Amino acid sequence: MRQARVDYRMARRATLRDVREGLRSRDDVCDAHPDLLRAGKHIGVEVAEACPLCDEHELRHVTYIFPTYGPKARRGQAVPRDSVGAQMKRYGDLHVYTVEVCLACRWHHLIEKLDVKPRPRVAQ
Repeated sequence: MRQARVDYRMARRATLRDVREGLRSRDDVCDAHPDLLRAGKHIGVEVAEACPLCDEHELRHVTYIFPTYGPKARRGQAVPRDSVGAQMKRYGDLHVYTVEVCLACRWHHLIEKLDVKPRPRVAQ
């Protein structure tokens, strides 16, 4: 598997700094969509650290996949993180997004984006 990774933790830190300094309101960043909250509750991976805004231990990472080609290319779906390999076998190239969401205060932020591609088969 080949992959390219974009990390959004610097943008996360900047957003949290803006909230602390009063440049953005908490309501502006704690507005997770109900579908994201449901995905976090049912298939999200628990995060060991507390939420950076409310300090509750309700933080989850939710994985979304977007196939690169085919009829489902523009439709994303939340999937268990450990199923990405099976999804790649099913769809081929994928864009994989990890979003953190707090079930208590509805904070959410994109953590990373991966572009994953199966390794080309070597002819023998």
